[in-house]
Amino acid sequence: MASSSCWRMAGMEAPLLSLDSIEWRQVSVPSTSTYTANNDNSMVKDFASSFTVGNPPSYFIWKISRSQGNVLEIVRICSHKDTSTNGLRLVFPEALFPFAYICKTEYASGDCLVLYTLTISGVAYLIRLRSNLDYGTLSLVPASEVLEYNTQVQPHSGATTAVAAAEGCLLIGRSDGSISCFQLDILNPSTPVVVSELRDDPGFGRLWGILSRSPNLAAVVDLVVSEVQQRKLLFVLHSDGSFRVWDLLSRSKIFGHAMTVPASTGAFIRLWTGEANIVTGVIPLALLHGRNLEVATETIYLYGLRLNVGEKTPLSLEPSSRRISLGEAGPIDVKLTSDKVLILKEDGLIMQELNSDDSTEGLAHYYTLQENLVADLLFQSSEHSSDDLLWLAYSAFYSAKEEITPFLSSVFFHGLFFPGVHCNAVIRQTLADYHKHYTDSEFGSFTVEGLKSEILLLIEYQGGSDSPVSVLQCWKAFCDRYVNNWCKYNAAYGLLMDPSTGAFGIIRNYTISLCRGLEDVEHIIYGSFKDQKNYIGRELDYLGDESSEREILFEFLQCVRNVSQQLGKASSTIFHESLLRTPHISSEEVVPRLLKILETGYNSSTAAILIPELGGDAALEKELLNHRNLRKFSTNIFLSLHELCHRANSWKKVLDVVESYLKFLVPHKIVLKSDAAGLFHLNGSAIVQSMSQIAKMMFDSVLDVFMLLSYMTSISGQIKMSYDDVSRIKVGLIPMIQEIVTEWHIIHYLGTTPCELLAIEDFSHKLSSLQIDCSEDKRLWSRKLGKFEFSLAHILLLDMQGSSRELGNLLSSQLPNPISLVSSSRGLISWIIWGSSGDESSVFFSNSNDLALILLRNNQYSATEYLLTLVDAYSRKEKAFGSLQAMDGKLALLSHLLGCCLVAQTQYGLHGPVKDRKVGEAISCFFRAASMEGSSKAIQSLPPEAGWFKIDFSISHSIAAWKLHYYQWVMQLFEQYNMSEAACQFALAALEQVDESLGTVSSTSDENLGESVTTVKGRLWANVFKFTLDLNNYHDAYCAIISNPDEESKIICLRRFIIVLYERGAAKILCNGQLTLIGLVEKVERELAWKAERSDTSAKPNPFKLLYAFEVHRHNWRKAASYIYHYSVRLRAEAAGKDHQLRSFALQERLNGLAAAINALQLVHPSYAWIDASADDISSDKEIYPNKKARITIPEQSPAGDSLPQKRSSCLDIEKLEKEFVLASAEYLLSLANIKWSFTGTDKPSTDLIDLLVESSSYDMVFTVILKFWKGSGLKRELERVFIAMALKCCPSRLGASFHGKDCKPYGLLLTSSEDDFVYDSLDTAAASHKSAGNSHWGILEHYLDKYKATNPRLPLIVAGTLLSADSQIDLPLWLVRHFKGDRSESSFGMAGNESNPASLFRLYVDHGRHTEATNLLIEYMENLASIRPADIIRRKKPFAIWFPYTYVERLWGMLEESIQMGHRREQCGKLKKLLHGALSNHLHLLKVESDDVKSCAS
Repeated sequence: MASSSCWRMAGMEAPLLSLDSIEWRQVSVPSTSTYTANNDNSMVKDFASSFTVGNPPSYFIWKISRSQGNVLEIVRICSHKDTSTNGLRLVFPEALFPFAYICKTEYASGDCLVLYTLTISGVAYLIRLRSNLDYGTLSLVPASEVLEYNTQVQPHSGATTAVAAAEGCLLIGRSDGSISCFQLDILNPSTPVVVSELRDDPGFGRLWGILSRSPNLAAVVDLVVSEVQQRKLLFVLHSDGSFRVWDLLSRSKIFGHAMTVPASTGAFIRLWTGEANIVTGVIPLALLHGRNLEVATETIYLYGLRLNVGEKTPLSLEPSSRRISLGEAGPIDVKLTSDKVLILKEDGLIMQELNSDDSTEGLAHYYTLQENLVADLLFQSSEHSSDDLLWLAYSAFYSAKEEITPFLSSVFFHGLFFPGVHCNAVIRQTLADYHKHYTDSEFGSFTVEGLKSEILLLIEYQGGSDSPVSVLQCWKAFCDRYVNNWCKYNAAYGLLMDPSTGAFGIIRNYTISLCRGLEDVEHIIYGSFKDQKNYIGRELDYLGDESSEREILFEFLQCVRNVSQQLGKASSTIFHESLLRTPHISSEEVVPRLLKILETGYNSSTAAILIPELGGDAALEKELLNHRNLRKFSTNIFLSLHELCHRANSWKKVLDVVESYLKFLVPHKIVLKSDAAGLFHLNGSAIVQSMSQIAKMMFDSVLDVFMLLSYMTSISGQIKMSYDDVSRIKVGLIPMIQEIVTEWHIIHYLGTTPCELLAIEDFSHKLSSLQIDCSEDKRLWSRKLGKFEFSLAHILLLDMQGSSRELGNLLSSQLPNPISLVSSSRGLISWIIWGSSGDESSVFFSNSNDLALILLRNNQYSATEYLLTLVDAYSRKEKAFGSLQAMDGKLALLSHLLGCCLVAQTQYGLHGPVKDRKVGEAISCFFRAASMEGSSKAIQSLPPEAGWFKIDFSISHSIAAWKLHYYQWVMQLFEQYNMSEAACQFALAALEQVDESLGTVSSTSDENLGESVTTVKGRLWANVFKFTLDLNNYHDAYCAIISNPDEESKIICLRRFIIVLYERGAAKILCNGQLTLIGLVEKVERELAWKAERSDTSAKPNPFKLLYAFEVHRHNWRKAASYIYHYSVRLRAEAAGKDHQLRSFALQERLNGLAAAINALQLVHPSYAWIDASADDISSDKEIYPNKKARITIPEQSPAGDSLPQKRSSCLDIEKLEKEFVLASAEYLLSLANIKWSFTGTDKPSTDLIDLLVESSSYDMVFTVILKFWKGSGLKRELERVFIAMALKCCPSRLGASFHGKDCKPYGLLLTSSEDDFVYDSLDTAAASHKSAGNSHWGILEHYLDKYKATNPRLPLIVAGTLLSADSQIDLPLWLVRHFKGDRSESSFGMAGNESNPASLFRLYVDHGRHTEATNLLIEYMENLASIRPADIIRRKKPFAIWFPYTYVERLWGMLEESIQMGHRREQCGKLKKLLHGALSNHLHLLKVESDDVKSCAS
């Protein structure tokens, strides 16, 4: 640009709309032309423009990009409503000429929009655009909405060099100097296209076409159509400088002139026109004079074309009034209005007034572009800015160096995601430079945190995890790429202007922005000395009219600028970050450390640390540079401060001026009118961006003043500042500055922090998020949540529009001009700081509560917490000095809202210690709010729209009553969010207030509550019980029950207590003595019994078992037995209808219950060892007779006579229970064998049970049942039946004939060793003992025959007879034969004995034809008789000492003879007979000898 004397900064760019946020719809334009496509893309360039339609206006913005020359993008912007509508991408068959024109056309059915465009091959398209650019799901523009025409109809036509259009007409300028006019009608496609040319010669010569064309016309370089006094005029510029004006209606030339520049060899290459000035009648013209080999710069010359109404010459050209030198870089776009010209360049936007008195270049204004902000925020504006950040960070964080790396990343992230800096397409391209590629859906799914994580991983991958220096280098490289990509891919394409309002902006590839004016302070900061004096004198009313005071302020600001330059821009960044995130350093610690840098420079340890990182030479060079700068700064600032004091004559006057200036830096207060409604205007985005820029500038400016004043106090002795002046700075000015800095920081925070979009799990909130019956504007606004460009200030602006008529005027239906935009920003700033009311307040940021309410209603909990925490910390610091004692009400409201915010935050992804910390802070906030003076009135004054933040009840008459109400409300709030521990604290706190709030403990009612003390306490204790129970604090829950004075509530809680203990499996604490249950034993027992009777038997834990344990713990043995017996009764009733598996389980449970009942009764004195079998007595509170006498104690004397308890007919003693137990055991074993049997009584079972048990091989159970229910002969008979069956199972020929023969293991619960001795045992023990006897049928038979032979001596005989009857040839096992042989009596010889003796076996052998075994058995015993010991001979000689079954011996002899005679086994029988004969002979001889001896002895 030109020198600073010619240019003055007037404003800067403020982003309006990010095209990334628009949902684009892409449709292709069909083509029917047959032509050769032009592959020369040299004519394609980046270009954009706009067109305004309607009232209120809609702005149609179109742009063509060089990278996609065949795509035309169109966006419709309505400043009076949100623009979340779709953008349109029209894809043409080939590249487009940098031209497009949109106009409104009227036809019979209404108005429509028509697009005119031209390809580089000369094919013109007219497209009828749809309303709102909505093409739905179409991929092609319907052919009926497109008119296509090839303008290259004449073979000798020159190349197209310029294009313009008016409604119904397309004008093309060519290289041969001709101008073709094509009349196109999209509404009537059948109408033929009329083609004509604009020529100098009227009349007949026009019919000859190109033959009559003037041969000396130069090429057309530019065409402009403008409407002047309702006439369409075409302005034409030729390459030789010829300038002509044509009337399109008459097709005639009305003006011509040769444009020249004296002493210049260049040529005019562009033409722009503006609206005619109604007063002067002058049409402004701007012509670009291009550079050539002799001219190195481009210049715009401004002319005026005067309208001569009523004269022969309608137009006349006035001499050039001024020129604007542009330097080597030409303009991107130029716009003219009736009074000013706008020139867009790569390095700025120039605006110059056309009505200025300057005759040549004059004083022009320039607006800085967004590129400067992007480079500045990412520390790319200068070579050493990022290095200064590192050195300052090391100096500021010398005590927490581990914070430097995350601090650096945080700084760059804040800059990267700053509104106006962030651009999704640029970030995506930058990541692609690092080979990180994403699809559209992947990149679109990134949240702010997700995108941060991706970038941070990239930085770490590039080596940025080793040290702060490497992190800085990686960030520096990344940001350098980002800034280059931002300037490349988001370059400016053209200007956006609304002449009706004077608004103008810039159309970029991915953003659209407006230009704003400067704030008053910005004029002072960015302007020159002359400008500063002007604005100080005009705007700073605090200083008065004395020029000396203005000079003092100017010199003071020069000192401020020196301090700012010494510290660099990184200092404000560090201070800002300390306010935002750094936990190890506060903003109050940053200032002294920055001040130390001003005094002594960077810490020497910093250089020592950075030498290994930066290298010795680089670090040494930087350290030397810092020392030189420090010496220079110290000298200059010392001299400047001395000069300042000398000019003011005293520091007091200087401080007076500074104080006046600080008041000027306070956010201005603007009273806004209320009761107005508004929509979400698109202008609001530009207002928020403008506000953010102003806030950052003000923040930095105030901070620089802060640093200078702090520096002055540190060198007060050197500059001869008195103690009073130092005290004034420390006590008066610095707190004032801190307040101003904090206010601007909050404004900046609200304007730059994106809204958070929470993942809400609550169903009711999800339902409300559907926004049924919600306005369209509200839905559009809701969809913006979570977007980068949608900050917290947008939410505030939306609420502000609904409460301020003045803002509604500012947010007009048109785009705002720079002055209106900055004025609207002031209004928003004022509303944020001061609110909509005009009430003065001395409290810092008194509007914070209202802002917090707005943010809370929109679920911006993190922002609300930060805002209120910041204000609360500052307010409490001020209150420590006694300045806020009268504002406890607002502070109480602040604490209340902060507590609500913290509670709400816990519901969104917080877990563990973080959530616990939030809850603890919320508890503190609520208690603090309740304890502050005036809290009742303040909190109850919340507006109705505050929702759940508002407490709805009347003002209490006492503090205790208020606290009681408030604590209950907070308790319910925590209960709503399932925070039982916190809710319990407030329930207990409310209990402390009951007595005082209701008068006395004996009070019966209260006029406010309408409840008695007992009722209120009962309800609160019930809540305490509930919360402690939710926390599994059962002991505390029980204490809450016994503390409850309301009996009805106590019973309800007790019942709930028992139910919850059941459900959680913790009911054992009722039985293990952990709870004393003083006075509640009967009630607990009653509740347990009630629960048991109404619970399913499969409940876990089982209520009957719990009752059993409960009574056992208290030695109530009979009750324990009664409860567990009734459990077995329930099981018996329910087992019948269940399937096999469940029935077996129920039977096993029943067995356990009966066994437990028996065990319990065995501990009771025999006189009382019975229970009542009826269900009516299960829940009786007390029994008539004692039930705690255990058998292990000293037996008491049995009552005599009638004092013994009389058993009822339904009573069960141990014997009956044992019988039921045996039958249940049998039923259980049968169920295991899948045999169904049931017995309902306790009398003797039928023999069918014995048969089923034998069939299932449950022999232990068989004999247990028999021994339990049969006696005497019946017992022997049943035993014989069982052994007969068992013996038959041993016979192979009979196996399976009468029984199933399943190889089931025999089980038994009761093993008996005798008829009267029972042993209770488990199934596993019984199975083990059975297995030891063998698993075969023979082993089982042997085992049980040995066991029960003593009970019935005939059993061996029965078994042997059964076996021989089943199979006469079977070999009897030796163990069975031993049962017959082993029972010899000592007093007799031979084969005599008990019922199972050798003679019995001999008879069995004889009866079943077992001759060999019978003979051998007889011979064995006869030989034994003959071979007895000498000692036994005397006994053998006694009378009747020897006995043999002679009858059966005789029968055996006969059977042998009969067999011999019949020839059956003659040889074998003969041998047996011979042996038998020999044995009998010897035996008879022995008997004769013994008889003779007896006779001899007798005589």
